[in-house]
This record gives sequence, structure tokens and C-alpha cells, in this order.
Amino acid sequence: MKINSTADDRITVDLTKQDMAELDITYEDMDYSTIETRRVIWTLLDEAGKVLGRELDPTRRMIIEAIPKNEGGCLLNFTLLDSKKRAYPQKHLLKKQSECFICEFDSLDALCRAAEGCSITAESSLFESGGKYRLIVGGFCDTRGLKQYFSEFSRIINADKLCIEHTKEHWRNLIESNAISVLSGS
Repeated sequence: MKINSTADDRITVDLTKQDMAELDITYEDMDYSTIETRRVIWTLLDEAGKVLGRELDPTRRMIIEAIPKNEGGCLLNFTLLDSKKRAYPQKHLLKKQSECFICEFDSLDALCRAAEGCSITAESSLFESGGKYRLIVGGFCDTRGLKQYFSEFSRIINADKLCIEHTKEHWRNLIESNAISVLSGS
């Protein structure tokens, strides 16, 4: 487990597959309305408070973003909200990653051209098999816009978990994370 704070109101907790198993939770099971998820969140905030050397009130208003990682872990971003503002109707809001999709490219040239022109940041991984390239894209982003953009360069596959796992298992992993950024040089 890695805990990081980039600002006073932002905390990132990076969980491995083993961390998730020890916490007895999966990404699919995360739902703040369940006691199991609340238990995990409170445990993580307690641990983050120890690591960061400050007290973190788990009852404080916050937004929690959950992003699954390719290797089975999960990235949790906590944004602590000002308790005086009433713009947020809920005490806690757990947002999960939007749908993932796969872009299949016939050539490395088409893939590089697509990545160079892409201005949207999204979690992405790159795989290769038999001269074809698959870019798995997902995260907190406008997937419709990305699908439309990448459809000019590739074949779009609306990927379910099985299709994504098949690609990860049977295709060669070239770039594990942030593939679009790596390919575009940004």
C-alpha cells in the first residue's frame, strides 16, 4: 500500500492485489452504501493519517474516486471537502471508473499518430500480438469522446472484463500504464 498527499485536501492510496485481498474487498464490491466498503475506507483513512502525520476524520465530507489497476489492485483518490459548503448533497460520494474499451490498431504508425493527437488524459495500457496493437482505455474521462476520436485510427471494441483479461493474458504488454501519455511524449 502506498499513501501519498499532493495537497492538504487530496490523498491517494495505491492498493496492490494483495492489499485488496488483505482488506477483503474487490473493486467490483466497492459501494459506500455497504458496511464492508465503509470499513475499508475508514481503515485506509486511519492508516493514511498515521503515514501523513495528521488526523483524518472519516466522517468528514469527501469524494472518493476508485480506479481499478490492470494488475488487480485499486487506486483510491480522496478529495476532502470544506464542511461549510453545501454544494454536495451527500456526506461521502464514491465514484467508480467509467467503462473501459479497447482500440485495436493495425499498425504502430496508426497508434502513434492517434496518441500524438490525443489531448485527453485517461488511464491506458498497450498490448501487442501478431503485429496488431491493443490500447485498453478507461478511467475518469469522457469515454464517448475518446471512442469517437480513436475510431478514426482503430477498431473500437466495447470490452467486458473477460475481453480485457484475455488481452492481458494472451497479448504482450508493452506499456503497463499511462500508455497514451508515454506514446504522445507528454
